[in-house]
Amino acid sequence: MLDVRILELAPLNKSHLPNVIRAYICYMKKGFILSIILNVICLPLATIYVIRKVQFYQDIFSKSAPLQNENLFWKIRNSEFKTLEIDSNSIVFIGDSHTQNFEVAEYFNNIDLKNRGVILDGAASVLERLDYIVNKHPKKIFIQIGINDLLSGVQPKAIAEYINSMVGLIKKASPQTSIFIQSVFPTNWNRYKDHKPVFDDIRGLNKQLEILSHKNNSTYINLFTLLVKGNGLNPKYDCGDSLHLNGQGYQVWRDAIKPFINN
Repeated sequence: MLDVRILELAPLNKSHLPNVIRAYICYMKKGFILSIILNVICLPLATIYVIRKVQFYQDIFSKSAPLQNENLFWKIRNSEFKTLEIDSNSIVFIGDSHTQNFEVAEYFNNIDLKNRGVILDGAASVLERLDYIVNKHPKKIFIQIGINDLLSGVQPKAIAEYINSMVGLIKKASPQTSIFIQSVFPTNWNRYKDHKPVFDDIRGLNKQLEILSHKNNSTYINLFTLLVKGNGLNPKYDCGDSLHLNGQGYQVWRDAIKPFINN
């Protein structure tokens, strides 16, 4: 190994140059060999990771049936929710990532507000995990679900039927619980499979949700009108992906539901 201290303390003798060059070449060879070894080890692992991620999202987004959420996020959140308390004073928010990101307890400074949102969730999965919530007889339930189903190609009518089943389950298991059905938010995203805009499907689903709310003596909350601009989410309320809300958007949501929280 080259002694750097000698080179620093003494003038470099021309006779030493071949040794310096040989040492440098030897060092570079070792580094090159090490990089090859690391690439041989890491590249297959990275490839496996990418393939699994692609398969994961293809599995989620290629189905045209109502989403049955079986991803890791859902399993973690659902398992955690089952350990948390809900009682007759609880006001429960259930839905997908829109709800998961809504810090309701802090917005209203009220620990009785419970967030039960799960990223990537769909109507079928919400219905599945609703039973252990309604069995605790909460005071109110706010439902906001449907965009992931629509993006996956599920028809608005099928989603509305699932939400109608949610209302029926709540009324049967906990008739004193007040039900609030919130509209699906606007977005200019396209369906994953055929790449057609989902905007008209959102409006169609919201119309069906409004009708079923009236039929079932539930309360429909039209957030769509407050958040829309043109054929998508108002940029003022856009976090940057044309789908999810920023802080201002969540304030609009908070203000819209405030009368129903405090009543």
